[in-house]
Amino acid sequence: MRSNYYFIGFLLLGISVFAKGNVYVQSTKAKLLSQPKLNAEGLGLKVGEVLTPIQEQGLFVQVRVEEKTGWVSKLFVSPLPPGNQMKLGITSNSSEAVVARQRASDFTKTAAARGLSETQKMRVRGEGDLYDFESLRWLESVPLTIDTRNTKPERNKQLETIVTSNADLKGDLFVLGETKAEVKLGRSLAARLLKRYPLVRDLELTRYLNSIATKLGAVSSRKDLEFRVGVIESSEINAFSCPGGYLFLTTGSLKKIQTEAELAGIIAHEMGHVILFHNGEFTESNVWIDILSGLLTPPGSEVVNTAMATAIGEMEKQFFETGRDAKVELEADEAAVGLVSQVGYSPLGLSSYLNAMSKAEGTELLKKTHPETNIRIAKLVFAEQSVSTDGAPLVVDRWSEYKIRIAK
Repeated sequence: MRSNYYFIGFLLLGISVFAKGNVYVQSTKAKLLSQPKLNAEGLGLKVGEVLTPIQEQGLFVQVRVEEKTGWVSKLFVSPLPPGNQMKLGITSNSSEAVVARQRASDFTKTAAARGLSETQKMRVRGEGDLYDFESLRWLESVPLTIDTRNTKPERNKQLETIVTSNADLKGDLFVLGETKAEVKLGRSLAARLLKRYPLVRDLELTRYLNSIATKLGAVSSRKDLEFRVGVIESSEINAFSCPGGYLFLTTGSLKKIQTEAELAGIIAHEMGHVILFHNGEFTESNVWIDILSGLLTPPGSEVVNTAMATAIGEMEKQFFETGRDAKVELEADEAAVGLVSQVGYSPLGLSSYLNAMSKAEGTELLKKTHPETNIRIAKLVFAEQSVSTDGAPLVVDRWSEYKIRIAK
């Protein structure tokens, strides 16, 4: 029966998904660079273009396209082919789902004839003691927009171009099965976090944070995801990244942030884990198994099957005990610098925040699960020197308007 569950293939540490096959250009920001530096000279690449990897160096992949060779940032390419965006909270009414329901019905009859032994193996967990899907659905209901009030008027046109540049390429694409599986797992992990930490349901603050994430996501390779940022009530200084684009910042962290550039740096670091596939690979689930699991779940509940629960437990252990590998944390730091600089934020934001946090209280968990802060800052200095904000929208800092909401 386990062959019918979600298979979540986690890569061995140090092995990158970008080295396994072709990669696909997903952002208009992608260039074939002369050196592995974002501010190096380069030729523009088209969204959807197929590149053949040769080798990797940090955040960059050396690739071959036609007769040319150069470097490209992992922020703007993906090992997944172009796919449409996963719209959260939408139930499929496709013919595929109808067929799956029939197959699920047939399966339950067969299982019943076997004394329900097979069905019992598919027992699911949903809302209750372990998960808070109700709070997660509130977060998913918050409209996603890019607030152009925090960019200089003369640069708003540039930002609109970034956001809409791929619209004409998305019309005939399906949501990738890998994306569906990633979001399915990520939702459950997010709901588990929200059971541990209460969600702060401040609509205006949440919309503001999500506008920053949407702006950052618009220049990245993961246009198949809706990035969501939630605020959780905790005095701990920390942030969390779940597969599928669910990100969480503690109120303790937000109280320490001084500028919007720092805020964007933290959000971009957590996004970096998702964009760079630090959670591993995900393979498409069997649709009819989803539906069967739903039939076994009380009305109003959501499904977390046994295999998913096991994977969630391992990810929780990373959050609170072991942490991720130091290599991927440093790579996410570098990714943050690259992302924020593309949309006009100072690349110094994350290092400024980390420098302040090195002297702050309430950082025990953060330090336990991340590399030493002085190492992170030293690495960030090199990353900051390799980017440029030339031509990016000019950002107006609005964080002071929202920070006061955390103190209420």
